[in-house]
Amino acid sequence: MCHVYAIRFAVVLSLVVGAARGGVAQLRLPSGWQLEAGISSHVSGYSGDIGHRGSYGVLSDTQWHLVQAGGGLSLRAQQRGKRLGWNLDLRKIRIQGADSASNNAIAFVRNLHFQNAMMEISASADWPIVRFGGQLGEWNLTHHFRAMAGLALLHHAPMAQVDIHNLSYEALNELGLNTPGQWHDLRALRTEGVDYAQWVMTVPIGLSYTISARSGSGKPWHLTLTGLWRFTQTDQLDDIGSQYSDPWKMSPLGLALSSQSNPDDMPPCAEAPNISTYQYQQGLASERQAIRGNAQTNDSYWTLGLKVAKSLTASSTNVFHRKRFRGQKVENKR
Repeated sequence: MCHVYAIRFAVVLSLVVGAARGGVAQLRLPSGWQLEAGISSHVSGYSGDIGHRGSYGVLSDTQWHLVQAGGGLSLRAQQRGKRLGWNLDLRKIRIQGADSASNNAIAFVRNLHFQNAMMEISASADWPIVRFGGQLGEWNLTHHFRAMAGLALLHHAPMAQVDIHNLSYEALNELGLNTPGQWHDLRALRTEGVDYAQWVMTVPIGLSYTISARSGSGKPWHLTLTGLWRFTQTDQLDDIGSQYSDPWKMSPLGLALSSQSNPDDMPPCAEAPNISTYQYQQGLASERQAIRGNAQTNDSYWTLGLKVAKSLTASSTNVFHRKRFRGQKVENKR
């Protein structure tokens, strides 16, 4: 299987580079700009209402065994003699979480879960922190450590399944509203009685390390390891935001996915749960309804990826510092 993925990777890269080269010929970019195109693969995770209760912040809350793989395409441009680089990336990012894998007892009994296949269009700038060069045989090498920041537009669509122990599971199957293993669009079902946008703005920040290799006067190849964290203005990447909603304002399927707590999914050492604490309570004011999620925090997500890119225009691998003048030392100007 590995060789199949390697062949696919090589084919996609050749297509990207070829298409980008054609674009360069058509666009006739202003002289003095360096352009590179590549493809990337990454793993991704999220921090939100589903996770662990770690002692070291959001990264220790990530359910690391549920990280997902994804990929993307990228373009990078840099003007010769300038340190600032510009990046345009298109990424397919997947995140997921499950209360059943949480180490928090309250979340475990809540028994919610989700997966979200997202598409991200990102524009970012990078600035070098450290840069130095070297030689490996006939290859000229340049190493870059860069800081990155930008803006991204994210399309997301959280989904979930009806738990087989859900109290409505059999009835939903009989009504034809669910089939075993089926994933449902949570946004359309309004599981908290609110509408939210599919497209949201995010702020990616992070660091990257690139090694560039050039043989002779050829155009360099670039291998980049990038870690990016995204801050968002939404609490709905996992479709969990605030309180349980009035069941009379949603469909039977939406109600089943809104509250999936049930006695059969309790841990063996715990007593049977009081299901009412994980449901909407008729007669209570809205501000007193049971809490479904933390409305005080927004969701965030991260990627750790590897990119392979090829320069489409001639580029320099010189380091920033210039050689110092080593002439005769002048002891006295007079």
